[in-house]
Amino acid sequence: MKIPFKKLFITRHIRITLALFLLTLILFCLEGCEKDRQPIQPITITLWNKPLSVIQFYIKGNWKLQYEYGGLITHKYIDTLNSYMILYPNHIILGNDTQGVVVDTNIVWVRSDIGSNDFTYLLSFTRSGYPWPWYFIVSEIKNDTLIIRDDLDDGYSYYYFKY
Repeated sequence: MKIPFKKLFITRHIRITLALFLLTLILFCLEGCEKDRQPIQPITITLWNKPLSVIQFYIKGNWKLQYEYGGLITHKYIDTLNSYMILYPNHIILGNDTQGVVVDTNIVWVRSDIGSNDFTYLLSFTRSGYPWPWYFIVSEIKNDTLIIRDDLDDGYSYYYFKY
């Protein structure tokens, strides 16, 4: 049985129109859902005065050094070696493109008075070839930038972003 050309055209035309209508409806609904999504806000949190579990939670991950700032005669050093830091709650890995991994060791968290009766947990570790441990104050995360400071009067602050 043959379907007349006019009926075939109308049927095909209705199917195409219906498909376009459904596609438009789906796109309209998806666009509406897009407006409901909240943009991800950058993290800003002071860490030095928080419990150890909070510090460990926020710092874990892969971090890339942006720059160092400070010292006796304040300088800003932009990192050109692609230095990185991988932090776990009780382990640290430091490295760069030139030397590869330079530190791969456990973190020892030391509760310490950092002045004016303010206490914090110092991130400390030993590095091969150095006779003393390194101590850092995990200061804050400001607009997704982790700021770690030397536990020294004339120390540096290290600015890392998550990658």
